[in-house]
Amino acid sequence: MKPQLINKRFKFTCWILFLTSLLTLSVQATAEEWIYTIRPGDNLWNVSERHLTSMQYVSRLQQLNRVPNAYTIPPGTKIRIPVAWSKQHTEGVYARVVNIHGTAMLTRVSTAENVPVELGMPLYAGDEIKSENDAFVTVEFPDKSRMRLQDNSHVRINEMKVFGDYGLVDTLIELQQGRTENSVPPKSEIGTRFRIKTPSAVSSVRGTDFRVGTLTNGMDTSSEVLTGLVQVSGGQKAINVSAGFGTVTALSAPPSPPVKLLPPPDLTQTSVIYERLPLIITLPALAGASTYRAQIAKDQNFDAMWSEFTTAKLPFRDGDIPDGDYWLRVRGIDATGIEGRDAIMPFTLNARPEPPFVIMPLPGGVVDPIAREFQWAAQSEAAHYIVMVSQNPEFSTTIVHDTKVPDNKFRLIDPLSPGHYFWRIASVSAIEGAGPFSDAMTFRMPFPGPAMEETKFDKSQMTFAWRAGGEGQRFHFQLAHDKEFKQILHDENTAATQLTVNRPDGGKYFLRTKTIESDGFEGPWGPPQAVDIPYANPYWNLLPFMPLIDLLL
Repeated sequence: MKPQLINKRFKFTCWILFLTSLLTLSVQATAEEWIYTIRPGDNLWNVSERHLTSMQYVSRLQQLNRVPNAYTIPPGTKIRIPVAWSKQHTEGVYARVVNIHGTAMLTRVSTAENVPVELGMPLYAGDEIKSENDAFVTVEFPDKSRMRLQDNSHVRINEMKVFGDYGLVDTLIELQQGRTENSVPPKSEIGTRFRIKTPSAVSSVRGTDFRVGTLTNGMDTSSEVLTGLVQVSGGQKAINVSAGFGTVTALSAPPSPPVKLLPPPDLTQTSVIYERLPLIITLPALAGASTYRAQIAKDQNFDAMWSEFTTAKLPFRDGDIPDGDYWLRVRGIDATGIEGRDAIMPFTLNARPEPPFVIMPLPGGVVDPIAREFQWAAQSEAAHYIVMVSQNPEFSTTIVHDTKVPDNKFRLIDPLSPGHYFWRIASVSAIEGAGPFSDAMTFRMPFPGPAMEETKFDKSQMTFAWRAGGEGQRFHFQLAHDKEFKQILHDENTAATQLTVNRPDGGKYFLRTKTIESDGFEGPWGPPQAVDIPYANPYWNLLPFMPLIDLLL
């Protein structure tokens, strides 16, 4: 090959390498810049004085941003400021815990002490937070960015630096385990560079809402963008993820191509009032979701998180939370672990004081038509009880509505007509007020055992008569020596309303009856009735013969 050709090729290769290095430096310079928005009264001189390390950068700043006049710049103009020219400091820079629920521990890098996280606690670069089960921590940074640390998560504040006179706050969070939900103000006088680093990826944002989580293997990372734009880098490659998309980054691999987030689940038919624990939250299955994440918070922004759980089954169930007003947030999770858009709704829980345990009548049970008594276990939280009786399960009309039953039993003052009824009960606490009613419970008020209306005796028989209470009824009759009916003399079922039996010897006997209704239901025995049966030969008829009897004896 000719020397001239070799020389030309060498020069061409060097030129290509030179251009590549320029492009690389340009990309790096862009990545190491921050954006400042000009305010009224600003010019390049006072901006440089506040934010740059030397006034010598004024002309270079003017050239970089192609500013025609360094003294007159329209407010709202955005200028680029290289990080290398900027003042930097970390002294006095700290974040603050603005919400805490449950137990989370803080490890101080300065003292190596391990202390519980508390509301208002300052956090410094190097500090680590570990949240336990059902524990949530919200941290606010100097630029008003917020990180919501989910339960069973572990983060470290790697860096927290201020550039210039609070012109830019640069925050780097290392997420070692779990999930964070992050909110960076899109419009703020303080510039923001906020990054979440995991074992496999770095997510960088300026003004957006996004989530970052480690997946089940602890190495892969899911990143989901709700608003704005997030740059996700991994495996020496970076991609931009727009709002409404998510990506998964495996260890030492580039981020996967962004995929569209699942739409919000449908909560239009989900109940907004709950009166039982555990909560049972119903919603239709979401196409494409393999699992779901549900969160419960006291506020609409979900800063005051109370509970969170993931499940593959519907409906959701959640455990013991206090009565009150809450917000529910639900999202679907696809097969790769990317979490979708949120559905949010308010709901109210009023489950306390809980209804007491019912003793009698149990659902489907019978109320004694004579005693007419209802009974339940005493509720320690209850100051008194509310009892309702109705002929319909909606209780649109009531037969009984007693709002101040003091004890754990209640007796109907007036008898009810035989038939089917509903009753329910609620506890009333002096602190929490009235709790929810129990479910509507059915009970039956049976016909009482009929009372004897007429009793006839002759020398060998006696006849008992009563009145039927309804059509198709039968009756069960017993006659016994004792009121416990252990020594039964006569036992008979009959459709008639009178019964004739052999007359026993004179003395005191007991009888009882119960009604068997047309559907075969047997009511309770009526109260035992005593009957005195005359002796066939009373002892006073023998008085004239007593002297003879004494002689014979």
